[in-house]
Amino acid sequence: MNEHYDPGQRRLPSQDFLSEPARSIPIRYRPDVLVVGGGPAGIAAATAAARSGASVLICERNGYLGGALTMVTLGSICGLYAVSPEHITPVVRGIGAEIAERLHTYGGTSGPMRWLETASLPYDPNSFKLVADDLTAESGVELAFHCSAVAVTREDARVTGVIFEGVDGRWACMASSIIDCTGDGTVAALAGAGFEHDVPNGQAPTTMFRFGGVDVERARQISRPELHACLERAVASGLSLPRTAGGAFSNQPHSMHLNITRILRDGVPPNTLDTRELSAAEVEGRRQLRAYLQAFREFVPGYEGCFIADIGASIGVRESRRVMGDYRLTLDDVLHEGRFEDAIACSAWPVEEHGAGRGTRWVFLAPGTYYQIPLRTMLPEGIEGLLVAGRCASASHDAHASMRVAGVCFAMGEAAGVVAAQAASSGTSVRNVDFASVRADLLRRGAFLGEDRLTQPV
Repeated sequence: MNEHYDPGQRRLPSQDFLSEPARSIPIRYRPDVLVVGGGPAGIAAATAAARSGASVLICERNGYLGGALTMVTLGSICGLYAVSPEHITPVVRGIGAEIAERLHTYGGTSGPMRWLETASLPYDPNSFKLVADDLTAESGVELAFHCSAVAVTREDARVTGVIFEGVDGRWACMASSIIDCTGDGTVAALAGAGFEHDVPNGQAPTTMFRFGGVDVERARQISRPELHACLERAVASGLSLPRTAGGAFSNQPHSMHLNITRILRDGVPPNTLDTRELSAAEVEGRRQLRAYLQAFREFVPGYEGCFIADIGASIGVRESRRVMGDYRLTLDDVLHEGRFEDAIACSAWPVEEHGAGRGTRWVFLAPGTYYQIPLRTMLPEGIEGLLVAGRCASASHDAHASMRVAGVCFAMGEAAGVVAAQAASSGTSVRNVDFASVRADLLRRGAFLGEDRLTQPV
């Protein structure tokens, strides 16, 4: 018999409670694989599972796919490459590389760009929406937009389904394998999985935005240290800027995308899983744009006539729940080329920590190196039938600051999709799939698991 799990939220002393009447919930879908969350990990997971022959449903709270890449608008896709003085080399291939190629076809990227000691792929968020639609449609993935996971069903330790609230009410999906790609680890938390959520020591969120009216040629001549110096002069003039170093990317004429705000509450990051604090953070992020608009107009060359062209539809959350998995990725793994027998992805992205103060802490990997991510980080401890892929996977705070980025999420999602499809077809648990078969399938798809040397520069 299925158990119905719906954990309560944090209870305040002043809260009153009411009881909902019992109701029957229709089971609307019964796919082989259910993917919850349509961000980078979710797109890759759903596509990979469908290409493996599984029937797949992906559920997303927005009306489009892409997650942070299209809802927040990140400016560039991080984590795709390892960098040495001579080469920029992909360490995320497979579906991640296919997405980059499709973006090129749409004119949605101009190719990898070096900055600091790393590189990322500037992209156009609207082009990415089209690429995501194409990938899932061609693969036969079924879509359910504008719905949020609100509860799960379980049989003992196995998650058997997820209950959603959509525009047409509450309904359920029962599936052989379920993948939590929500970023916040929503399904895993509803299922009772353990997780870490250290708000005071977490990463600060950011409101992303794009300036129009920019002299892009002049703006591109400004190095990151020079931009920092310009904004420090703005602070010295009396402007209140929470951050004076950040990313600036251009994929459209006369516009620059900025990743430069920093949202803190009483000196610490807000709890983005709390409605009140998240709402206040959204407003604060937009408030900061006024100061940045003045600072760029007055102190940064090329931005004299700039204006706010658009603002991300949602604040960019870097860290919330980190689910406790069978293995917890550590800082030592990240910085010392961690290797694992059950490796399903690789990353070369630095530790990138956005805390208090105006600076960002960067710890770069040795040039041309990478670390592996094991399948066990995606298996919630004590829970069956469920994988977590993306930034909610199992990692320490410091390791998470490296593995959370979109490029790495593509790789983790693709692996999760293959595992889930194989588990569904063989009638076994995701924890008990034949890993040799998973590995062989990922390699056949072009994924990089760390077997060869980094000899394929872009």
